[in-house]
Amino acid sequence: MFRRCIIYSGTRTTLNRCLRAIGYLTIGHNMKNNKNIFIYAIIAFAICMTIIEILLNLQSKEVSATSQSVWGTVFLLLSILWVYYDADRKDFNKPFDFGFLVYVFWPIALPWYLIYTRGLEGFLIFLGLISLWLGPWLAGLVAYVYFT
Repeated sequence: MFRRCIIYSGTRTTLNRCLRAIGYLTIGHNMKNNKNIFIYAIIAFAICMTIIEILLNLQSKEVSATSQSVWGTVFLLLSILWVYYDADRKDFNKPFDFGFLVYVFWPIALPWYLIYTRGLEGFLIFLGLISLWLGPWLAGLVAYVYFT
């Protein structure tokens, strides 16, 4: 198949299609095509953190500060990566250092980007992301208060 791709590749687009068909393209290109991989990762990490919070709080123990920091950092980086690749998919005219600006001004840039590109639906997505971020803590608090 690879030989046929090389022979019939008249343009770079044709070569990219052939390489994609046999799985030779880079991770970054695949991430652009799979726009929801970062959201799925955020949801998976939120579920894991929720289970950890609930189990530890039922035993009257606290989640370590390191675990909380790792959760916050993972959430931040995954949400920034999602915004960065989503901007490519939405044909958003982003500046050269868009990823850095979203990282530095995350509390302002994330809701602005979502509302700018999606309107009211973007605001609801922002509320959903915030609930994913705070959900594990709230679930642990409920487990501690009502079940211990």
